[in-house]
Amino acid sequence: MARHARKFTPRQRTKRPLGVSITSNAAPKIPHDKPILHEDGWLISPPLSARLFQKSGLGILCENDGIILSSMEVLFCNWHRHLPLPSDDWFETELLKDPNLLAKAVIFDNARSGGELVIPCPNVSDYQTSSGAFALKWKRNQSQFKSEPMSHVRWFWTFETLDWSEIYSWAEEVEKLNCKCDIFIIDEEMEVTMYRVSFIEPKGSQKVWEQLNSEERNNIANMWECKVKTKSGFFIPLVGHWPLNSIGVEHLSGINLRIEEGEWLEAKIREMDLPNSSLLYDNLINRGLILRPGFKFGSRWRVYDDEVSKSHAPWLLQTEDEVAKTWESACLSIRLAEGVHKKWVCAIQNKFAWRFMQVERWSPGKD
Repeated sequence: MARHARKFTPRQRTKRPLGVSITSNAAPKIPHDKPILHEDGWLISPPLSARLFQKSGLGILCENDGIILSSMEVLFCNWHRHLPLPSDDWFETELLKDPNLLAKAVIFDNARSGGELVIPCPNVSDYQTSSGAFALKWKRNQSQFKSEPMSHVRWFWTFETLDWSEIYSWAEEVEKLNCKCDIFIIDEEMEVTMYRVSFIEPKGSQKVWEQLNSEERNNIANMWECKVKTKSGFFIPLVGHWPLNSIGVEHLSGINLRIEEGEWLEAKIREMDLPNSSLLYDNLINRGLILRPGFKFGSRWRVYDDEVSKSHAPWLLQTEDEVAKTWESACLSIRLAEGVHKKWVCAIQNKFAWRFMQVERWSPGKD
């Protein structure tokens, strides 16, 4: 069978050739001087240095009003500011010094593509930078000289191991600085995807156990005594109204409870302490949420803030011990969640409470 003809044009990949500008801005009538090797990087002299530093937030000021660019910034200026490279073999030489140079240059270029001002951390000594941060970002209408940064930026390869505890600690650190958390992920094809990390407090509209009156609790306890153990949990023949909509599914003239729901309900009825394995479930149920299995979406639960018949689940939630261990796998999970119009959330427990870290795809220029 012949393939159907494609009815769309594939997205054109940016090639970023060396020595060739990819900006639409006209080149200067008098070509810029080549960068000069400096003990701290690459020296750019006035008047170009002033424009790059003041308007573009590039480089570090040095003697005689010059600026020092990193190799990454030299590449950016080559692509967008008509700056010639120091020599024909410059890139190969610099790449030997830093195997991540190409990745960092592509990420830096991508981060600035939306018009925001993204400045490498070594260039912004006046501001506090977070652990492992690559750059700070300002909105396109902000000045790095007059306002605080909007977000902190980090980057990773897709194949790198993902330490969620470390990401969580970094996100908390950035949160205390009143900034947002942006992460750029780059693959071997030099394609970049951006993510925004934030903390959320999911809330739902369902009645929780503590809101039930004594009659409702007694009715549930009496029905629970008539339960039948099944392979997947428990079946309760339905006698009258089931007052706790947050747990159980009505089916076959009864209420079907998953194992985790039954264990939680047993503890509530008998006023027993919950095992550690049920603490996250208890936390979420006490927020008025409804939890349903998320196996079809590669997550622990799909989480509803209203009745299942009235709304779609806003979140897919994964636990820290079951979460993806590489950025490649994490990106797949997040893409799947957003493909079904949900947000991907990882639940992480610290010394005091559970926190819910949301990771969503973002785009430069979206702020």
